[in-house]
Amino acid sequence: MFLIQFILIVGIVIATTAAVRFLPGDRSLALKRIIALLFVIAAVLAIIFPDALTTIANFVGVGRGADLLLYILVVMVLLFAVATVRAKARSDARVTDLARAVALLEARLTERMRDADEPSGSTKPSKPNDDDGEDHA
Repeated sequence: MFLIQFILIVGIVIATTAAVRFLPGDRSLALKRIIALLFVIAAVLAIIFPDALTTIANFVGVGRGADLLLYILVVMVLLFAVATVRAKARSDARVTDLARAVALLEARLTERMRDADEPSGSTKPSKPNDDDGEDHA
């Protein structure tokens, strides 16, 4: 085994472990772990047996294994971009919902504070022009 093969394998294992451990989403954790394990196995096999990757590439109609990896990388980057855009849209929608809720709560709080400042048994005149200087009692 060449030194570069060892370095690549260690890097793949560390990156995959970090992605599975530190990315949120317990809902799909089992699926993430299965995909991560398959990725590690495929990557390690491709590093140890690079000729096998070329054989697979020839089988699917690609000239070299490196070209096949490039095509797979392009597809994965596009999938990542789509997933990121969708996640951002969901996050933006949640922020909008939270902003609406905060605005409604602030309006209610302001209304309650205004109602608390005005006593309920007020002795204010019912009409603004009721103060004509005469004693009505």
